Amino acid sequence: MHYRSSAVCLLVILFITILFSSSVLANNLNITNVRMGTRDPSAKTLSVVFDLTWDNSWRNKINHDAAWLTVRLSDSQSSSGVKELCPIMMEGISPVGTSAGTKSNAEIYVPKDKTGAFIRPSAHQSTASFSTKDVKITVDYSQLSLSDDARITAHVFGIEMVFVPEGFYSAGDFITSTASFRQGSADNDPWEIQSDDPISVASVNNGGYYYTSSGVNGEYATGASFVIPQEFPKGYKSFYAMKYELTEGLWVEFVNSLPSSARFSRDLTDNAHKRSDAVIARNTMACSGNPLICTTSRSVRPVSYLTWQDLCAVLDWAGLRPMSELEFEKAARGPVVPVKGEFVWGTAATVSLSSLSGDVEDGNEVSLTVDANANFGGQTIIGGDSNNGEEYQKGPVRTGLFSTEISTRNSSGATYYGIMELSGNLKEWIVTVGNLNGLAFTGKNGNGYLTTLSGFEGNADVEGWPGMDSSLDKGITSAAGAGFRGGSWMDSADRLRTSDRSEAAIGAEDSQPTYGGRGVRTVDDSNS
Repeated sequence: MHYRSSAVCLLVILFITILFSSSVLANNLNITNVRMGTRDPSAKTLSVVFDLTWDNSWRNKINHDAAWLTVRLSDSQSSSGVKELCPIMMEGISPVGTSAGTKSNAEIYVPKDKTGAFIRPSAHQSTASFSTKDVKITVDYSQLSLSDDARITAHVFGIEMVFVPEGFYSAGDFITSTASFRQGSADNDPWEIQSDDPISVASVNNGGYYYTSSGVNGEYATGASFVIPQEFPKGYKSFYAMKYELTEGLWVEFVNSLPSSARFSRDLTDNAHKRSDAVIARNTMACSGNPLICTTSRSVRPVSYLTWQDLCAVLDWAGLRPMSELEFEKAARGPVVPVKGEFVWGTAATVSLSSLSGDVEDGNEVSLTVDANANFGGQTIIGGDSNNGEEYQKGPVRTGLFSTEISTRNSSGATYYGIMELSGNLKEWIVTVGNLNGLAFTGKNGNGYLTTLSGFEGNADVEGWPGMDSSLDKGITSAAGAGFRGGSWMDSADRLRTSDRSEAAIGAEDSQPTYGGRGVRTVDDSNS
């Protein structure tokens, strides 16, 4: 069961009002001036027009960034606040019914499932602001549960993404990191991922794919034999990854868009999560009322206390999916030869943040720690919000903090492809290759809808995602097959290493101030 209704919505033009709505869901991404464009009552389509900007956009010979956009409609006269996803009318690159707006070097790409659309530079662009007005996306509203006389509000949600191209890469760092991938019991060379074909993992001496266990419960033993299936996302094929970790601002938009019963399932301040509306470990989430309304005072700070079920729910809602641990290494390292003990920025050296500018963290704060490029080690942060007390002094810092106009890959903490904070800040949920539950992952994208079964409202329900209950109506109810990569603000430097697999198959069922994540999206082969 889903939030989608089978009722046909006529939306008679005399009663329609499209109201303004905007969202800021990533580091300096702004969607404004949302309004209604052309409407075709017979085809049950309408266009939504808006302006869009974000910072630090690029396209080069290696890759590019983009904004992933989804459109939702709600009844402004209803107290429920439910925002229903509208599929895009047509697929392809710059299809009929879409426009990239006033920016000449821009295009829209709508994937085959039409859940949302990417807007991105269409040709070479040095790193600069992406700014365009009058972007148009035409959606199909035929399956929405809106009445004929509803006053409609249009909502456009945006998330910054980075394209990771198809190609060869290595997984492992010559067993410098805990349980890193290697080619044999006597061969420390990394795995070489040269295609998307199944991978036969076996107990070999050299020249193969050998598994090293971190020793957590339910994980394959060192030297185990198994097969990584064709369908499992191995990182060879292209995908889009979120440029930044999931933020508190995105989480607020997500929760407040759900039916009231589902909101309580995703309340990060309840007794299964933070247990408080107060600031704890720099998490500023507060939720109250019926229907539940969540707020944040730090919208670009990564959201912590995420369980696996929480992460899967927001990714399904957004039309994204979880990242596999092989994709994690590809996104970090790219096609270059691994460095022993390297971090995601390509060297084996790092400096932890300890000091921030200013007295208030308004999204413009910068690091004052010389050469700092990550947040780890349980450092007490000086400056910024720290003057407010102990709970403000340790925890995640804003997305993109280490990136400046003059920063390098090393000083910004960026991956080979330009993805930020993949190490440190918050450890990130991934799908493991270390047990059978993880290997069942098929890499299907989310469809924008969650479960509605009483007692299980608000769960992701994408078949093939780890943790899915045998009753599909219940959705994802466990973390079996999941784990962490990248380390957190509390961890030692070793846990931040690209190939560290200490918790890759841990399947944690709790919620902690160090748990976060991001999503990725499988790319249609012809439209990357």
